[in-house]
Amino acid sequence: MIDKYDEIFDAFKEYIETNSKYNAKVVKYNTNTSTYFPIITCVLVDNKDTDFCTNDKIEFYEAHYFTIDIYTKDKKNGNNIVVASQIINDELSKLTMKFFGEKLNMKKTINKPTPNLDSSILRKTIQYQCLIGNVRGNIIRR
Repeated sequence: MIDKYDEIFDAFKEYIETNSKYNAKVVKYNTNTSTYFPIITCVLVDNKDTDFCTNDKIEFYEAHYFTIDIYTKDKKNGNNIVVASQIINDELSKLTMKFFGEKLNMKKTINKPTPNLDSSILRKTIQYQCLIGNVRGNIIRR
């Protein structure tokens, strides 16, 4: 079993904190008790063995599936101007897609708004999949 989740999560958290202007909080699991917004959850939902391997059969690959949920609410900025939750959500979605898609070269499988019980909270779900080698830990697109 390959354990790259913590490494990917830490890099994603740092990337969002560095590049987002809305001070998003990145967590591993949503406890639904947070009053802090925006919040992003990054969960490894599955990792399973595959039949994919290198030609010399030295390195085998596991399929990893990540789900990222972005929760946003309208927010006042420093000038007391309200920024719509959609604008915040769009920025965080673009940063997420840039990190997982461009930097890590993962394949996006879902990118859609998701209904939320609290209608004042905008939620978007993005899912990615990739193969990770068990020897070098390299990520390849599938």
